[in-house]
Amino acid sequence: MKQMKIGDWNLEVDVEKTKDFYQAYHQITERCDCIFCKNFVSAIELIPKPVLDFFRSLGIDPTKEGEVSEYCEIKDGMHLYGGFFHIVGELISGPDCWIETSEEVSHLATNNMIEINGFKFGFTNGVSSLPDGFPNPTLQLEFEGIIPWTLKESFK
Repeated sequence: MKQMKIGDWNLEVDVEKTKDFYQAYHQITERCDCIFCKNFVSAIELIPKPVLDFFRSLGIDPTKEGEVSEYCEIKDGMHLYGGFFHIVGELISGPDCWIETSEEVSHLATNNMIEINGFKFGFTNGVSSLPDGFPNPTLQLEFEGIIPWTLKESFK
């Protein structure tokens, strides 16, 4: 495990185990054939290099595994996406990016996130939709960012 300081977070991350999992796993579009996931995978190489470098520094291949959602069209041809990816590691200290507002409700606290080239990132120990065989311990990286529409197909 490698110790990392990212923003206000202190993490222990096994980058190699994370990378090994993603290399062996399928693309997002193999389990979801919706047009929004297809666009995310298609557009991933067009997002800013520092954002891609950040994903890769944690061992994440953003075209694989994870949970991705398109929220809305922000402006002509640009769409707000969000979601999460899993990392082999632990959150040692720092704010959880999810805040529980009641027993049944929580929300993403964007003030507990860092920004890299217009993308927001945060960490949580609350893990959702963990794929079978993902190594432990597991940490979740949440993200939001604007992605261009690259498909010839219309989303409308």
